Amino acid sequence: MMELQTLTEPTVLETTMKHLMRPTLTKVLKVQQGIIRATHDFMFKKGLTQLMPLMLSPITDPLNQGVVDASIGYADQRWSLTKSMIFHKQLALVNPELDSLYIVSPNVRLEFADRADTGRHLFEFTQVDFEFRGKDRFFVMEFMEELVNFIFARLNQELPEILLELRGELLPQYEKWPVYRTEKLEAALGPDYEKLKSEEAEEPFWLINHKREFYDKEDPAKRGTYLNYDIIWPEGFGEGLSGAEREHDYKQILKRMEELGTDTDTFRHYLAVARAGLLPKTAGGGFGVERMTRFICRLQDVDEATVFSRKPCTPAIF
Repeated sequence: MMELQTLTEPTVLETTMKHLMRPTLTKVLKVQQGIIRATHDFMFKKGLTQLMPLMLSPITDPLNQGVVDASIGYADQRWSLTKSMIFHKQLALVNPELDSLYIVSPNVRLEFADRADTGRHLFEFTQVDFEFRGKDRFFVMEFMEELVNFIFARLNQELPEILLELRGELLPQYEKWPVYRTEKLEAALGPDYEKLKSEEAEEPFWLINHKREFYDKEDPAKRGTYLNYDIIWPEGFGEGLSGAEREHDYKQILKRMEELGTDTDTFRHYLAVARAGLLPKTAGGGFGVERMTRFICRLQDVDEATVFSRKPCTPAIF
């Protein structure tokens, strides 16, 4: 690769070419392709309707952690690059003929430099989002557990040699997953509770009751309890899915927005739909495709699941 020295930014270019030419890339991509193919088959079997993703919208997930806002001016307004399609999932289910949906959605979250070396973060990634009208968290958690086992069984069937090479064994089938409450784990393990519990765990587990975005439903029978859930991959691989029952009551949405300091003007049209009582009761979630690939292949960094490096705050030329 000495000829690259004559080009601009040789260090970045050499690093990029090394990333592109690593010998395990094709095998990792075959696993990732297998995840998506199995997901499509499962969703079709379960009767979910596929929506095409949106990359630009006047509204997108505000997130509770800081990221650089990625937006452009177009048609006399501001359009944001999609951080997630959470609001569009809710709004699509306003249609009375649609009761469940999924999206293979590219997401852009321009993370700050403190997340560059976590091994879990990309500034651009793909999420499989799904949502159900009239369902609750228990339904969604069972649905996702079944989906994981379906994907893993399919990969064992189709790619056994690759799995044995990359992870050293075939993928397991999991029974009912453990469930832990955020505040109890934090009290027992301290502020790094998620990381520590993931490192000691031998199977995926659910982590419930996080105080985060305004659209995650607060339990009306127990204020301060939130009806949300994350999947935490074992062996130190960390969060793999985030989901919740959704707030759909107008007054409760306003209350949660006020608590979190969310700009209501940005969401004025969404709020108008809620005020009219048109937002349905829904529950859903989304799992990161690259993060699942990382866990399955036992990759050191989620960036190893990408063709073109997307580590936060890292220079790129492609």
